[in-house]
Amino acid sequence: MKNLLKFGFGTAALIAASGLTVTDDAQSWAGLGFSLGLGQRDVRVFDNFDDSQSNNNTTEHYNWPGYTGAELALWKSAAEWGSDPFGDGSGDGTQGIVGSGGGNFTPIWNGNASGFTTGNNIIHAPNISGGGAIAWMFGGSNGWSIEFIDNDFVFADGPDGISGGQMDMQGVGCHEYGHSLGLDHTNTAGATMYPSIGYGNSSTRSIATDDKNGVQGIYGVQDAAMPFINDITGSTAGGGTAVIVGGNFTATECRLWFNSDLLDNQDAGGAVYKLNGLTSSGGGTQISFTVPQSGLESGGVHVKLTGGGEMLSSGHPFDYGGGNGSGSDTLTLSGPSSANAGTKVTYSFTDARPSVYYELNYSLSNAGHDVGGHLFDLGLPQKTVKSGTTSATGYAIISKRLPNGAAGMTVYIEALTLDGGIYEDSNMITLDIL
Repeated sequence: MKNLLKFGFGTAALIAASGLTVTDDAQSWAGLGFSLGLGQRDVRVFDNFDDSQSNNNTTEHYNWPGYTGAELALWKSAAEWGSDPFGDGSGDGTQGIVGSGGGNFTPIWNGNASGFTTGNNIIHAPNISGGGAIAWMFGGSNGWSIEFIDNDFVFADGPDGISGGQMDMQGVGCHEYGHSLGLDHTNTAGATMYPSIGYGNSSTRSIATDDKNGVQGIYGVQDAAMPFINDITGSTAGGGTAVIVGGNFTATECRLWFNSDLLDNQDAGGAVYKLNGLTSSGGGTQISFTVPQSGLESGGVHVKLTGGGEMLSSGHPFDYGGGNGSGSDTLTLSGPSSANAGTKVTYSFTDARPSVYYELNYSLSNAGHDVGGHLFDLGLPQKTVKSGTTSATGYAIISKRLPNGAAGMTVYIEALTLDGGIYEDSNMITLDIL
């Protein structure tokens, strides 16, 4: 199956080379007749884009560690189709959250390839002209390839808006990856899979309701038992101890999938780095592991459980060697992870801005919640233990006596600051009350 992004009359018209065309009867998403198993969801880039605009962005974003330029744009273009936001979903000024598919589908970013082989899940820009085509996808259940026709168009990597004379690399990539996962074109205007893209238009980076219906129709609506990651605490340096914090983890046989450091253009290059046979604690909310000394690199981490596709979590940023695993946790919260009911516990946090409002909050849920686009680890409802103003050195300390009747409970604790409408938050601590 080959799908083309073809230019005509000032827009880019998407058609299927096999002769499939969008008719007036096609008023919603349509499938191409295949889906991708877990072994075909890796995404790699062979970065042979010619124009400087394709790699203008040299600023790394904490939510997308290890990559900039074309790689970052194309990573985000695939991640948008994921079941949940990647990490906290930030990193793109044109959309609030990256990752909103809501299905049992999670793409797996696996970095760069050293070359290109058809069908090995690699995106690249061959040195050819397309006769008016902008990009195309060869695909099927056994693998896919995406090719940008870089000779004829200037593809801009963003990360925010692009100029009117450029094609949006991330938006085109998002459309083409939609084909890769099994979606055909739609006649629903405004959808990413709609068969036209204009110069300077970055709207197709963000999938619409019709696109979400498509990925959910092919892969199923997101299973409530799907594991999820809210945070990574500890050290992500080789040999360090890190803790995956989230939920729906099984007690045993947990696996972690990372971006492999293998640079290869063959099938082996798409294989993720795996840690197998791990156990969880805290009622299936934490997985502690020793960070490998080699074989992986910065990118994303997923939790994989025994079972089908719904048993693979959405991705979370993993900054290999970067210290604390979550760049969004700008405050450092310290305190006990277990204590007896009726005793006093003390928590403190550092690295805050001086003399700003703070709260120390707790919840019985670690499902996360959103306030004005800022994602917190705690689920709702949450309660405030104490609020106040940080010290002149950006520090606060809070003590609280645990209720006698709280024995046997597990609570989740997080600190935040708010200054001028801007939130900062801490790592989350899980407290088991004995």
